[in-house]
Amino acid sequence: MPSPDHQRTLASISLDLVKDPMFALLLAGGGLYTLLGAWQEAALLLLFVLVIFALTVAQSLRTARALDALDRLAAPRALLLRDGKRHWVPSADLKPGDAVLLAEGNRVPADGRLTDGEGLLVDESPLTGEFQPVYKRPSGTVEGDAEVLSGTLVLSGTGTLRVLAVGDDTRLGALGQSMRQLTPERAPLELQTRHFILRFMWVGFFLSLATWALYVYMRGGWFEGMLAGIALAMSLLPQDFPVIVTIFSALEARRIAGEGVLVRKLSVVETLGKTTVLCADKTGTMTTNTMVVRALYAGSVRIDAADLAGAAAADCAAEAMTLAETLALASVPDSGDAMEDAFRIFAASLGGHPPAGGLALVKTYPFSSARLAVIHVWAAAQADDARLACKGAPEAVFKLCQLSPARTAQLQAEVQRMAAAGLRVLAAASGRWPNGRLPDQPDDLPLQFAGLVGLENPLKEGVAESVAACDAAGIRVLMLTGDHPETARAIARQAGIPAEYVAEGDVLAREGGEHLAELVGRTCVYARVKPEQKLRLVQMLKRQGAIVAMTGDGVNDAPALRAAHVGIAMGARGTDVAREAADLVLTRDDFSDILNAVRQSRRLFDNLSKAIVYIVAAHVPIAGLVILPLLFGWPELLRPAHVAFLEIVIGPLCGLAFESVAAEPDLMRRPPLPVEKPLFSLRTFLIGLAQGLALLASAGVLYGWLQQTQTPADTARATAFCALVLGNLTLMVNNRSPHQRHAGTWDGATRLAVAATLALLALTLQWPALRGLFEFGPLGIREWTAALLAAVTVWPVARGLRPLGRPLSAAGALPCGAAR
Repeated sequence: MPSPDHQRTLASISLDLVKDPMFALLLAGGGLYTLLGAWQEAALLLLFVLVIFALTVAQSLRTARALDALDRLAAPRALLLRDGKRHWVPSADLKPGDAVLLAEGNRVPADGRLTDGEGLLVDESPLTGEFQPVYKRPSGTVEGDAEVLSGTLVLSGTGTLRVLAVGDDTRLGALGQSMRQLTPERAPLELQTRHFILRFMWVGFFLSLATWALYVYMRGGWFEGMLAGIALAMSLLPQDFPVIVTIFSALEARRIAGEGVLVRKLSVVETLGKTTVLCADKTGTMTTNTMVVRALYAGSVRIDAADLAGAAAADCAAEAMTLAETLALASVPDSGDAMEDAFRIFAASLGGHPPAGGLALVKTYPFSSARLAVIHVWAAAQADDARLACKGAPEAVFKLCQLSPARTAQLQAEVQRMAAAGLRVLAAASGRWPNGRLPDQPDDLPLQFAGLVGLENPLKEGVAESVAACDAAGIRVLMLTGDHPETARAIARQAGIPAEYVAEGDVLAREGGEHLAELVGRTCVYARVKPEQKLRLVQMLKRQGAIVAMTGDGVNDAPALRAAHVGIAMGARGTDVAREAADLVLTRDDFSDILNAVRQSRRLFDNLSKAIVYIVAAHVPIAGLVILPLLFGWPELLRPAHVAFLEIVIGPLCGLAFESVAAEPDLMRRPPLPVEKPLFSLRTFLIGLAQGLALLASAGVLYGWLQQTQTPADTARATAFCALVLGNLTLMVNNRSPHQRHAGTWDGATRLAVAATLALLALTLQWPALRGLFEFGPLGIREWTAALLAAVTVWPVARGLRPLGRPLSAAGALPCGAAR
């Protein structure tokens, strides 16, 4: 049984179809036939109304199902804790009593109470309008409120939420029910399509009036003239455009989602293919989500972590043991972060017991853009003092430890050495604090430097090949990371990204004007980049005319994701805020999936352009063959019923034959299309017009020759109509692959469309009842041969227009450092 949402979708589709001008014209034609007493013709038009209605509803529902599938994929998720295991589930599947894990950047999925955790700093402004964050503590504590509401944002902290209400039963659900009555905003491509159709409608309206007036002047018969005008209006009404644009975009978005990229905004599918610059995070996007401790520097001694693997604590240097425990204590328990997992695993392999055994975390000084380090304060129940554990960027830890310039310089040289080997380098510090009130800021804590650690974060398989493919496609790849510049340089070289010059994020914040423009123009690798500096980079690239795609995963990445033309969030490790700000979500956090999405987007634009050329070409001869007999005094060739039949042929040919066309072989060796290039360009229209005029001339000459040879009117009409349908198939085959020597392989959908068209044509020519309604006469070998020749003559003309159909080059991306 269909859901209520599905029923509403069907009802709205039906209502839109009733308002469609094509149906109004068909009904008007049926009414005129009734007035003239032509009951069979009126019944035939009514049949076509039902057939077109059914085909359009089927296509619309196909699109609706694809969009519904995307909505389900894009639904907010929750990390559910059940039977001691974690499961990502859609928020809509939560039930009262479920336990949900919350962390920084999560959007709270349901109303509930905080049962345990560090306590959360929550932004409740979506509900209250107050921008002051609210501190939440687990139930049973004296301070704060344990109630956490759906739709609020976790700014910091971790905890477990016991679900009390979901969906419409939440406070946000009650507020949001009225939003369901709002009409969604139309996508830019859909608006462009509608403007294009309106222009054609006005042209068709005035030409149909002129045809009616000409018919009355030359032949008399007001009603018959109105039928001729209706036939012309139907031939010039490109109602296929919105159908193909919507269904192509929806199905392409669903296809992209199947390849690991969730499309949250349908309009971005087209923009993605015009991307000229791709700004990608290193960790998790270009490198794996796993990390392994490879090297230590403790007590002025370099230690290979492999030499310590499996050793007992007694056999380890005391400094290495202290460093390992400090790193583990400075990590969030069960955070799921690859780096912190690596620290805990390494410490456990040395000590054989949890470093935090018997200790409780009493305070956290969180990582921030102002202080690139985190400090955890641990204390035992009856201890006299607390234990301090700090980890972070080396320069931040050096500052917190208040090291001398000489010691700092010595350690910086060691950091350089480890980073040059492609390792991610962090520093650690430890200390003690007497039990009592802890300071609000950590600057005065007595931290002692514990050592350096180098982690290996290997490049993902296929990243180097994907970067090379981006370069071939005219897409400039920039790598952004918070790591040390030497680490960034080593990884960039492995990925094939030019790394002769590595810029640090502070330079982006400090430079301006021409200096910043010159820096951005020649730099492909950025290290020590903060989220606000990503935004500045995006803005500069946009000012230079680039179409920018930006990846991100954190709360603070949201401004850059929103500012980019295409924001790409990480699905596996990204925060809910990043996902909400982004246009695309990488469900596998895989860099190569971005390239696949770009390929599919370019294929979409290619196929839409092919379909539009075909639609224009198919409508021109229909309109021309309504007017030509009138001008030359020949018997009428096309009436509303014939035009309706041709519309039934054109629609499936577009929906089936063009949507499934495989990408052109050189698709990813072309530069990106210029952003200003519209889908409905003048060149696209002129190519379709030229092809249509070729078919019009061929069919017109055939019909004129049949008049000269005294062929009976019904046989001449059937022959010319047959040539028109076969010529449409010729145009379809040509436009499916206009840039290749051959037409390419035919998939099952294309074969189905061609077979259905030929079957319908045979039915109208051979079934006496339909043949009589269409006023077709019998065809002999001469007529069939003439129709085939007329259709085939279109082929060389269409093939000759190939060079005009080649994509324009973009003035887009250039390799790093290239002169413009």
